Amino acid sequence: MTGDVPTWQDLDLMISRNGLSEQGIATAQWALGRLRTMLGGSWLARQYRKQGRLPSELLMAGVHRAAMPQALSFVLRLERAIAEPTFAPVRSALARGVDGSSWRHMLLQLEVARAAADQGAAVSFEPSIPGSTKKGDLLISDGTGPEWMVETTTVPRAVMDMSWHDYEDWFQALVRQVEHRHNVTCAVVLTDHMAEEETQDWLNAVELVAASAADVPGPQVVPSDIGAVTVYRGTPPPGTVTFTGAAQYRDGWHRLGRTLGAKAKQIAGPWPAWIRVDCLDGLFQFTEWARMAPEDRLDAIATEMRNRVMWPANADGVVLSSGPAVSIGATNPLTENVTVQNGAGAFLRRLISPHLVRETFVVLVRDGAQPRSAWWTRAYGSEPTWLDVDLSRAGQAHLQTLWNDRPPQSQCQRRPPTGTPLPASTQSEMPSVVVPASTSVDALP
Repeated sequence: MTGDVPTWQDLDLMISRNGLSEQGIATAQWALGRLRTMLGGSWLARQYRKQGRLPSELLMAGVHRAAMPQALSFVLRLERAIAEPTFAPVRSALARGVDGSSWRHMLLQLEVARAAADQGAAVSFEPSIPGSTKKGDLLISDGTGPEWMVETTTVPRAVMDMSWHDYEDWFQALVRQVEHRHNVTCAVVLTDHMAEEETQDWLNAVELVAASAADVPGPQVVPSDIGAVTVYRGTPPPGTVTFTGAAQYRDGWHRLGRTLGAKAKQIAGPWPAWIRVDCLDGLFQFTEWARMAPEDRLDAIATEMRNRVMWPANADGVVLSSGPAVSIGATNPLTENVTVQNGAGAFLRRLISPHLVRETFVVLVRDGAQPRSAWWTRAYGSEPTWLDVDLSRAGQAHLQTLWNDRPPQSQCQRRPPTGTPLPASTQSEMPSVVVPASTSVDALP
């Protein structure tokens, strides 16, 4: 940054110096220009002060393969929504700057509105629920029957997860200092965490080995009760991962169930209602459920939702998603795209863009809601086409032309259980990382 808060010029400089093609730079600059026009030149500073950072979709658009499609999607969806008069309160709140929770909520509203557009449906925002003092998030008119309501929400990362992340960031930073002091490379593999004092004793041992590395040929392993650090005097072998975090596990239902229970009370009213929820707290990453076959996962989550939540009579179902998620090496829709449907609803996995995947569960909580289940399945099934359609409508080039051939890579991973999702390791709420069982985890694009 050139000052205390980031500027539009700072973002432009970041875009221009990294992995985008000339066309990509031009399109990203166009998108930033549109955003500045819609929200005002001072919005960036207001948003930074409100959230304590810039949204990662904007901050990392030029350097992270997952960020650019999301940044463009946000700008294009926002421009479409602004044309709808009922969006005015949402726009006003956004223009003042929003916190992280409100930012995610707004992104989900825009996403559902885009899904509705894909299906030729009309939406209005923030509808008042008749007979209630509450409001919904969207009201959808699809021309096939009565209007129906969607309530959007996110299950964010838990405090425990953030503490886990902080420990590994702290550990990695201290290891890198050892490397710098002694001109070595350290490959870290963690299997668990331990108290700070014990961790410091381990790091002291790594320091001693690194200091004597010039006198000992070959790599040296410094073990501990929670993993090992391998110290290389020279360049490590090609493909060496220099940081592998410890696996995490979660009781995936607890926080989701609590969220759905609260939303079930909120949606009670005359309109048929769906809840659209992104679960970012580890359900898609660190649970036994995440390791099941899609059919079994669908049946298991449907059973939990139906039996453990008190649903009002107007509740139709839940659309549960991982959110847009990095999937390392995922570029072929023929191998990534999966659709499973049964009496409980539907499971979808879609390659949204190269290296960006979404997993979605459309879950029925009452009989008779199958037509709208099919509506959601069609909408999210075609999500890979949304961005290019919107770019073309705006007179911009397709996404595949916007990157250089070889994007920057990082040699860091946080290890999931085999074949399960993996959370991204950025401080700014980048999307969860979904790793297919057939994919190695050597570098993030």
